Amino acid sequence: MLYSTIISPFIRQTEKHSDTTVARIDGQVYSYAQLAQRIAPIMNELDALSLQRVGIVMKQDLTAYAALLACLFNGVVAVPLPCEMPEEELAHIAQELELHQILTIERMHYYFRMTFEDALCRIDNGLYHIEDEQLVSIVPHKREDGTFVFRNIYAKDFKASKPFTITTVFQTFTPEFPEICSIF
Repeated sequence: MLYSTIISPFIRQTEKHSDTTVARIDGQVYSYAQLAQRIAPIMNELDALSLQRVGIVMKQDLTAYAALLACLFNGVVAVPLPCEMPEEELAHIAQELELHQILTIERMHYYFRMTFEDALCRIDNGLYHIEDEQLVSIVPHKREDGTFVFRNIYAKDFKASKPFTITTVFQTFTPEFPEICSIF
């Protein structure tokens, strides 16, 4: 039932309206896409930790709310904890409820940063050796007579821009590509 009442509607809403505001926290506006980007690495960490329940220190931060959803989506029991709770009370609750982990905003931000860093490390593997003459793409274009012409794109066709903008990359592939802009 949870899938049909919460999970599926969340997925559909995020797919269709990713830039819609999902929360306003301390004057900051967040979208469904930003929430999903916070949920995923927490879910990954919950999988790795193999926990049945976890404490979550609930600061006014999107990541704390993402952790609640990550737990819900992973089938992990979430125990929201006030951020101002004294250490001895936290320890008592952790012992009473058998919480082997208490997630803090700082720790969960680390999960998010690590997925970002992992992505950059994957992109920057340090092993690039791409010659200027290397073919990187072939773009078909249909002529008015129905025949096709093919445009080869080589590594040398990509020019540097200052400051860097991804638009120049996409426009090399498809000159009619629209200008890229952020939705956030």
